[in-house]
Amino acid sequence: MNRLGVIIAALAISGPDVVSAQWCDPPVAPELTTIELAKDFREEFKAEFTQYFRDASLYTACLDAERARIWEEMQFTAQRYERFLNDSKSWGGGE
Repeated sequence: MNRLGVIIAALAISGPDVVSAQWCDPPVAPELTTIELAKDFREEFKAEFTQYFRDASLYTACLDAERARIWEEMQFTAQRYERFLNDSKSWGGGE
């Protein structure tokens, strides 16, 4: 198996102490409307926009947390891979 294959296999195998990924739900933007509806339902539209910006903020925070989590996981996995490569030198055979 070539090194890329080993990397992919190592990334695919996760230990029991690896935290699972979090799903981040993207916000849904308020739909376009007519000026007449906007006038009639001004407060409702304001609430929709407020909710959208609140959800968008939560979404970007979730993505930031997931980015940090996967970065930590990648560092841990790279260390495991380095140990594997060092240990496998003594096993004999080709790469």
